Amino acid sequence: MRFKRLALLAGVALLLLITVLPTRALPRAQSTTVWTGYYFANPDLQGEPKFIREDTAIDFAWGNTSPAPNFPADNFSVRWTRWLYLDVPGEWTFIVIADDGARLFIDDQLVLDLWQDQMTTTRAVRLNLTPAFHHIRLEYYERTGNAQVHLHILSAQFPDWRGEYFNNPTLSGAPVFTRNDSAINFNFGAAGPGGGIAADKFSVRWMRSQYFRAGRYRFTARTRDGVRLWVDNQLVIDRWRDQRATTWTGDLTLTAGDHLIRMEYYNATGSGVASLTWSSLAGETETWRGEYFNNSSLTGSAAFTRDDAALNFNWGTTLPGTGITSPNWSARWTTKRAVTLPGYYTVSATADDGVRVWVNDKLLIDEWHDQSPTTYAAMTYLPSGLHEWRVEYYNRGGIATLAVQITPGAVSSPMQLVAPATGDWIVDTASALFVTSERNEVWQSVPNGYGGTAFKLASHRDATDTHWARWYAPVTRSGEYDVSVYIPARIGTTRRARYLIAHAGTYACRTLDQTLYADQWVSLGVYHFNATPDEFVMLSNVTYETATTLVVDAVRFSAR
Repeated sequence: MRFKRLALLAGVALLLLITVLPTRALPRAQSTTVWTGYYFANPDLQGEPKFIREDTAIDFAWGNTSPAPNFPADNFSVRWTRWLYLDVPGEWTFIVIADDGARLFIDDQLVLDLWQDQMTTTRAVRLNLTPAFHHIRLEYYERTGNAQVHLHILSAQFPDWRGEYFNNPTLSGAPVFTRNDSAINFNFGAAGPGGGIAADKFSVRWMRSQYFRAGRYRFTARTRDGVRLWVDNQLVIDRWRDQRATTWTGDLTLTAGDHLIRMEYYNATGSGVASLTWSSLAGETETWRGEYFNNSSLTGSAAFTRDDAALNFNWGTTLPGTGITSPNWSARWTTKRAVTLPGYYTVSATADDGVRVWVNDKLLIDEWHDQSPTTYAAMTYLPSGLHEWRVEYYNRGGIATLAVQITPGAVSSPMQLVAPATGDWIVDTASALFVTSERNEVWQSVPNGYGGTAFKLASHRDATDTHWARWYAPVTRSGEYDVSVYIPARIGTTRRARYLIAHAGTYACRTLDQTLYADQWVSLGVYHFNATPDEFVMLSNVTYETATTLVVDAVRFSAR
């Protein structure tokens, strides 16, 4: 009996102890749909958070105000966490914009570190990630003054511009479709953007990360109707109103590195137009980092390094600088160049003696031998974005000279095309002027095309699985040209092959029923071409049909 009383008393005491002890909340489950934000009333993420809340996005510009009532406006910090499902493999881009400090962790690995007092700063990192749930953590602190922090995540599905298309002029609700756009350079015409969106009363939001060299830039937008442009969340152009096709500009000074560009556009009625370009106000000069070696084999340590504004040298018999004592010497230059509009680029190199040129570790010119001054050229297709260039050169006594040029366009001196006697230019699938999206199992070679080979691929009902072909116009003189496409027999079953003709700074669209033609040229119409390198014919497999086949073959440009 005594032991029963003791046990009962012990149980009561334990119950009282549990009742009066403070309860500690269980750790919060990590969300897969929103950000869990832990807000600390100090800049060091120390102690217990003042409050915890769910944030749908990390996209805050508090300025001099507080993130919440009864919370400081200065000297605070926040930790956001969530699980994010990455649905495709490849390079995902994470962009952080912060004033003051921020640091980003992916799967508990530090990938961006801006943990310092600073004015608004943008940093980006590209990571090759697998399709899976990944744990994302962003930490931020505010010291004093302006407070803002933004995290933008761009999918590997959108290596160029992520375009979100809305069936209303106010960017409201969910987009009807989202696709990768290689450039913002559209003349939607009376057809509109397609994909179930009407030609009138639609809107688009484009976003991308873009590398810039340090300097001052002019952004130029041409639209009909409204446009807004932000760079690093700073509003640069704000013309959100109905208007004729009008050009607007905004100037901005940028630090070297990646910057977030966002453009919003709406079309009220009529033919929609939207384009965006930018240029350096200091010109197109760039810096090449040069390493100079006192031997002709690029071996050992560099005798000296310096920045060269351009690779255009005629040293003759003089030596390039202090530390080079032998007439047998070599040099290596590297730089990064940003491409605004995708397309073909011509690379030419004149050298005495050896020269090699790479872009993104792809060898374009390989003439590593003794020679008198000789010019070589190569063409390469470059998507929009940042590209790494490397030039190597050696001199073996005597005259030393080197000149390297990278020129937009498929043709440039010393490679001049000569117009054929017939006046017809034909670009077939074997031509260097024919380029496609990445070829994989969707592209199938067929034998009875013009010149022997064509391609077929399955059409698609929307823009979620886009593949395209592009034929660059090889014309050398401005003028009127009939544009025709070759349709082989018994291949194409689509009735809605949508050809885009980029010419004279504008676009035209022609829809063709490929089932009506067999082994013949079919005219898409007569168009004016300026003979500039940004003119082409493009065909996409997005036909808004199911179970049809698209044939891709030659394009002919006939002078009129």
